[in-house]
Amino acid sequence: MSCCKKLPNRRTFLAATGAAATAAVALSACSPGPEQDTFSGGALTKALALDDLQPGESVQMAVGANQVLIHRESQDVVHAYSAVCTHQGCIVGVKDHDASSPFVCPCHASNFDKLTGDAIAGPAQRPLTRHETAIEDGWILVQVEPA
Repeated sequence: MSCCKKLPNRRTFLAATGAAATAAVALSACSPGPEQDTFSGGALTKALALDDLQPGESVQMAVGANQVLIHRESQDVVHAYSAVCTHQGCIVGVKDHDASSPFVCPCHASNFDKLTGDAIAGPAQRPLTRHETAIEDGWILVQVEPA
């Protein structure tokens, strides 16, 4: 009687290991991306006059104590995100005013979608932090820390 159980041969072992690695990569590719943080703890603050940012335009600016990116999607929809890159903390800017072009970090070329804040290219993996917005009395308001 043998004292050891029969072990798989090298080919069987390598095939099983390769299949397991492929399954792990496939499952991680199907998982949702990192969750987006939402800024909290500040106050809605006047950022700029509604007439100063036309639908489809974007701007990077200081509001209160925060650097923010503001994108006006349509007449009544405005998005705001922290301008601090989630890769290494550089200030993300507006490359051009074309509505379809992304926000771009000048340090390592990370690109972020203007409508969602999601990282879409470059080394950044996490989306930009979202800031609450409102439109009131002809002003775009953004939730930020007071200056």
